[in-house]
Amino acid sequence: MVTVISRFRVRNGLEDEVRRAFLNRPRLVENAAGFCGLEVLTDAVDPSIFLLLTRWADEAAFQAWHRSEAHHQSHQFMPPGLKLDPSFTSITIGNKIEDPAGIQNLGDALEGRTLALSQWLTDFDGLFALLLAPDGTIRARNRAANRIFPPHPENESRSSVWEYLVSDAQKLRERLSNPQLQDHGTLLLNLTNGQQDPVTFEVGLVRCSGAFLLLGTLEHRYESRFQAQTLELTNDLSLMMRELAQKNRELQAANETIDRLAGTDALTGLANRRTLNETLRREIARSQRLSEPLSLIMADLDHFKAINDQYGHNTGDHVLVCTAAVFTTQSRSYDLAARYGGEEFLLILPKTSSEDALKIAERLRKAVAQMEVPGCSRAITISLGVATWLKGEASEPFIGRADAALYRAKNAGRDRVEAASAVPALAQSGSLRP
Repeated sequence: MVTVISRFRVRNGLEDEVRRAFLNRPRLVENAAGFCGLEVLTDAVDPSIFLLLTRWADEAAFQAWHRSEAHHQSHQFMPPGLKLDPSFTSITIGNKIEDPAGIQNLGDALEGRTLALSQWLTDFDGLFALLLAPDGTIRARNRAANRIFPPHPENESRSSVWEYLVSDAQKLRERLSNPQLQDHGTLLLNLTNGQQDPVTFEVGLVRCSGAFLLLGTLEHRYESRFQAQTLELTNDLSLMMRELAQKNRELQAANETIDRLAGTDALTGLANRRTLNETLRREIARSQRLSEPLSLIMADLDHFKAINDQYGHNTGDHVLVCTAAVFTTQSRSYDLAARYGGEEFLLILPKTSSEDALKIAERLRKAVAQMEVPGCSRAITISLGVATWLKGEASEPFIGRADAALYRAKNAGRDRVEAASAVPALAQSGSLRP
């Protein structure tokens, strides 16, 4: 059972109208699943303040109502001039209170500083509430708490929660002594008042202005320790299942990272040969099935060995990284840029004709020629070969034709684009690829 408390303030003269409006509200609420009742309280000191209390089977039932169309329709019963009091946000009471402002308001009510709420909390039988000092002294309690924590007539003002605990005292002491405590969930306390067998209650404990608010409901009582331990084991199992699900998500993310790294060139961040071969076979099958064009661009940096010899391998690596960035920025989302090996790159172009692939290759050539690589004052150029897939052609001869076109570009003076022959051919050796 949870109780939701909201405080409203109205303009003077509207009090009777608001009271009638609140009394009409149950006509809509009473059909809501999990609704258990509604009360309207008026502050004895300030009649312009109203407290609306609704009781629900559980918090999920309240949240479902709060999101429903019927809840929005209920606003039409409220007269103009009514507004939520910003100094008092809504409180949801079960065995815990999630709203920090609500914690303080309820603590004030228990000590009698908020009259309307104090009267309700004192008389309400569905919720027992204790205000505890850090040493366990009971500063205040409501009537429901008197049945579970009956005060001693000779020492009513200084009774302590420890007098009623059969077990679990250490667990509660740790919570009360924790200065960082905000809301650490519920506790199971095994209690007796000396006149009955021990009963285990599930309670909530929250910090409240240097004190602690202990809350519980009779719905969360367990007549035997076995029932309580079963619940505790169930809660532990639920927590373990949540943790396992989180670990599984982390493992899946780690596996995805491993797969991505296994298919990526460590230096350039482009796809490696493994990913390239898998993707090319898949794209060939797709082009075969859908009768769509597919093109390849094979590229090789010109005089790369001379760059390494003159500037060192670190600068050579920077040249490769900058070239890879050009391929990435000049590619479409469904293209695949890969480092084929050494200073060679290959770009898979799905749904791309020979004519369009030649235009893309020329754009790449110009972009590389405009690159500025820190530590390298030498002009950087690239040669490219373009091939378009022939029906029935396997991946190896397809790459071979792009490689042969690249060889012709190198042999014709470098820094140029050549188209592959439409006739299958073996790849030439790379003797002119320094």
